[in-house]
Parts: sequence; structure tokens; C-alpha cells
Amino acid sequence: MSTGPITLTFPDVTDDVANVYAEDLQRALEDTLTGNDRVERRRTRQDSQDFGATLVLVLGTTAVTAIAEGIKMWLARNSGAAIDVTVGGSRKVTLHGRNLDSQAVQALASAIASSHRE
Repeated sequence: MSTGPITLTFPDVTDDVANVYAEDLQRALEDTLTGNDRVERRRTRQDSQDFGATLVLVLGTTAVTAIAEGIKMWLARNSGAAIDVTVGGSRKVTLHGRNLDSQAVQALASAIASSHRE
């Protein structure tokens, strides 16, 4: 399996709101990670003083469905929020999530899983 990163960003919000979203979602996703899997916050701009409004998931063996479910639960708690999920690796997919239903969670899990196939 590839360990290409998955990048989560928050479109259509100011940097300060994106920072709050990133911190909250990072805490929520860390509960689902195991082993060497991790969530890293990165700055969108290097000249800013924030902690980072972008999350990067570095996954090894974590179940992608658990990650997708974590994102779904976070979106349910943050009504109106949106997340762009960019899946790296051999192909790149960007999804816009807003209050995901179970079918959208499966699509998100499939997109993440596809990035981890050799």
C-alpha cells in the first residue's frame, strides 16, 4: 500500500475559522488513528502566524471507512461547514463534503482507499 497523504482543507471560510475547524477535526480524527498513522496541521501560507488551516493525513493501515465516518461526524457537528479532500498518490481526487450521507461516506472511503493502492 502507498502512504500518500490525504489533504483536508476548508473552502469558503476565513483563515481564522479554518484554523478552528482544523484543530477541532484534528482532535476528532486522532481518535480513529492507530499505529504510525497521524494527522498533521500545516500552514496555508508560510508567512502567517497561525498553527495551520490544512490537515494532512498520513495513513498506513487505518481503516479508510473510519476516517470517512470521522469526517462525516465532524460535518454533522459543524453544520454548514465544507471540506475539500484531496487524495494524493497516482491519481488526485478532490471532494467537497457538506453534511455527508452514508453513500457519500462510502464514496469518500473509496476515494481514500484508491489512493493507497499500488
